[in-house]
Amino acid sequence: MRRLRRLLARSISVAKRTLPTGDLTDDLLNYIHGWARLGYVPHVSSPRSFNEHILSNKWRFRGDIELARRLTDKYFFKEWLREKGFGDLVVPTVGLYNSVEEIRNVIFEENTILKPTHLSGWILPFHESRKLRVDELSKVKKWLSTDYYRKSREKTYKGVRKRLICEQLLLDSGNDIPMDYKFFICRRQPVMIQVDIDRFDKHTRQLYSTDWELLDVGLKYPRNPVAIDRPTTLDTALEVASALSHDFPICRVDLYLLPNDVIKAGEITFSPGGGGESFSPESVDFSLGERMKRILDTSPN
Repeated sequence: MRRLRRLLARSISVAKRTLPTGDLTDDLLNYIHGWARLGYVPHVSSPRSFNEHILSNKWRFRGDIELARRLTDKYFFKEWLREKGFGDLVVPTVGLYNSVEEIRNVIFEENTILKPTHLSGWILPFHESRKLRVDELSKVKKWLSTDYYRKSREKTYKGVRKRLICEQLLLDSGNDIPMDYKFFICRRQPVMIQVDIDRFDKHTRQLYSTDWELLDVGLKYPRNPVAIDRPTTLDTALEVASALSHDFPICRVDLYLLPNDVIKAGEITFSPGGGGESFSPESVDFSLGERMKRILDTSPN
């Protein structure tokens, strides 16, 4: 059965890239894809689990969809942070580019990073000053040809301009790429914290309560059993994540908690895991969903 579901999920991924777009097709494909990945029939109209809440939000977006599309663009996200008085959270921009031709002969500085403004999770770090290699130019060309809305059928990616942004590379105290702290928010209330460790090598993941209790729970990637010390800026980060989520009943706010009590913002994600990442044990999916339902029911605004 699991093999059949994996095959169906792959088939739906292909269908998303080929079938016409539009609410009806998008919703149907997201529904089938969610079932294939999760292994249970999703209740999208009356969500019970965390993933069902995410799928429901993909169907009928809660919040300002036009603002969400603006914030999905990594360049405009920084502009919005400044507008809201959170300029200290902005990762410095080194350059903004519209095409491969614009960057073909650019010498990227040491400790910078290149990524698409319209995609999530795709980066190219520079640990020394250099131009792009031939294979990297091909990769960047693929980035610029990718329509993530068609690939994911997430409405927040619809119409997001395809560009490239070069930023300062954030580093931790060991001069490595830092851990990624992701705050799951429901009606401005943080409900869980996800920490991604060594994302571009041996990726592991931990889930914490908002009181910084390491949960015996897995989510997609292997669970790292060794607890991390409570970050000194955790309380501030929880307040920041809540404030940034103000306009959206359900979202995930991604932050970097850096040395010297510096906090930088990565992005706001409106469909974490696409509504299809399985928890282990599965019961956590439903207990977290029940908590979200209580918050939504008691805090309608």
